[in-house]
Amino acid sequence: MTGKDKAPDLRGFLAELEADDPHGILRIAEPVSLDYDVTAVAMELERQDRAPVLWFERVGDGRFPVVANVFGSRRRYARALGVAEDKLIEAWAGLGDKRLPPKLVDKGPIRDVVLTGDRVDLGYLPIMNHFKEDGGRYITNGIVVAKDPETGVRNASFHRMQVKGRTRVGTSLHSRRHLWNYVQRAEAMGLKQVPVAVIVGAHPMFIFGSGLWKGPIDADEYEVAGGFLGRPLEIVPGVTVPVESPIHAEIVLEGHILCGVREPEGPFAEFTGYASERSTQQVIEFTAITHRRGAIYHDIIPGISDEHIGLLAVPQEARLTRVLRQNFPNVVGVAYPKSGCCRFHAYIAMRAPAPGQARNAAAAAFGDDLSLKLVVVVDDDVDIRSDRDVMWAMATRFQADRDVDILRNAMGAILDPSNNAGLTAKMIVDATRPSADFPRRHTLPADAVGRARALLTGR
Repeated sequence: MTGKDKAPDLRGFLAELEADDPHGILRIAEPVSLDYDVTAVAMELERQDRAPVLWFERVGDGRFPVVANVFGSRRRYARALGVAEDKLIEAWAGLGDKRLPPKLVDKGPIRDVVLTGDRVDLGYLPIMNHFKEDGGRYITNGIVVAKDPETGVRNASFHRMQVKGRTRVGTSLHSRRHLWNYVQRAEAMGLKQVPVAVIVGAHPMFIFGSGLWKGPIDADEYEVAGGFLGRPLEIVPGVTVPVESPIHAEIVLEGHILCGVREPEGPFAEFTGYASERSTQQVIEFTAITHRRGAIYHDIIPGISDEHIGLLAVPQEARLTRVLRQNFPNVVGVAYPKSGCCRFHAYIAMRAPAPGQARNAAAAAFGDDLSLKLVVVVDDDVDIRSDRDVMWAMATRFQADRDVDILRNAMGAILDPSNNAGLTAKMIVDATRPSADFPRRHTLPADAVGRARALLTGR
């Protein structure tokens, strides 16, 4: 957590990262195009198994530097939380419990530059084409903040935004969570619009506590974000909408979701690895752009990039670990593997599960996360961060006629291209040791492992 002694903004986080690890940020001074170049660089580095933050000095007309791949490494998640990487999920799991009311102030850096009226033009920002199948230029790191139309509680959530004009974007609320609920109720109440502030660029802890946090609909997510940050979130009133903005955000777009208006949106390169045309087709009309001096445009590499799918995995691993342990205290950990898009597959490790307990835990996981299609349960001697180790457990401890259960016609993820009108099958694989007298896995003594590491590292 940032606490009072740490920078509460994106630029401060990046400065600390670069000071501690000069190789943690790859700066690219050469001009690059708005069309595909940023994505291509990120994906090539991923192919090389490298995951630095990317800092492009000049994208398009060069008005704003572009930063991408901030979330391309779990190590940086852990750094933001101030913990070791192997403690990341445990640390995350308890963060949502703490709430700190935001602090309303009169001014702040986000009001350094204010554009309204005819000066509002999305072409002012380096909004990019990411993949050739996309329907156009997309804001991929927009956290949409809106208020419950009846209670005023603030919700914050990620939504893709396709540029459709100088002041207009199309978006999709296909997660059908709180913002979707707000819009549905606003339309039923006869309201013409839902005011929003779209935040582009903020400290990772704000993003974790707002855009990525999942909680009850009556939780004010500015309060949750303050808990994640370890300090009250400082906010200023909106310029053209009754929605407040964090003063340390890099860029904020103010506007309205238009009630009763639907327009085609997409396709868009989604986390599945496919160009998705599924959309709820909402429209946002912007009325103001505000930003800091020297603002950084923060982009998230979409598609099946490590960055995009990692944003799905970390919060859900923490959430599901906590949920399962309420009834299964012997759950050691949960992993959402990249091979399952960090969304459709989960691996659960359990310590000495009782007969039938692995299946119960898997069923509970399906109940908590409707997107899951496959849950593999293994013993605690299996590394759930390793597909190879999990597949080894399946190869040596699992029999298909004994250890598989399939649930048909269950609700699934709307973006799953293989589902049938939102319905999917779900499979439980019990790859735990079938009996207490099952052969033991061979191991090395800990002191021998320590000596080997010392020899190889020269320590």
